Amino acid sequence: MRFRTLLVVSLVALLRREVAAQAPATVQRASGTTVSGATVSGVVRDSIARAPLAGAWVQLVAADSQAHAARTVVSDTLGRFALDGVPDGRYTLGFFHPLLDSLGVEPPPRQVFVSNHRSVRADLAIPSPARLRAAICGGRSA
Repeated sequence: MRFRTLLVVSLVALLRREVAAQAPATVQRASGTTVSGATVSGVVRDSIARAPLAGAWVQLVAADSQAHAARTVVSDTLGRFALDGVPDGRYTLGFFHPLLDSLGVEPPPRQVFVSNHRSVRADLAIPSPARLRAAICGGRSA
């Protein structure tokens, strides 16, 4: 079982380096048609490497209305992301990264509430090594 854990951690580290080399150098912001609205921003972190996760596709989806389209941005080399012009409401925030796809792991989505046009900080992260081990090896792994 230790070999399997070591193999998973090594694979994650290698894939992280590959993706970081291909990540954009600046934060990409979603452009809204109106200037009003809040900014939802944060940092995506790699819990295994204890470092920012570059190149993550961060998506914000309205949870209480179909009127607002989903917005997607890519985290920069420091893992930062920002979505501007977000109207008040309840949203689901999540991210995708090739590293997670290769492991077959999905991070849990996060609920975000925007009210009174106040900006919201919402950090995201790859699940902890223990959660990854349970997802890959099963819940009863030692």
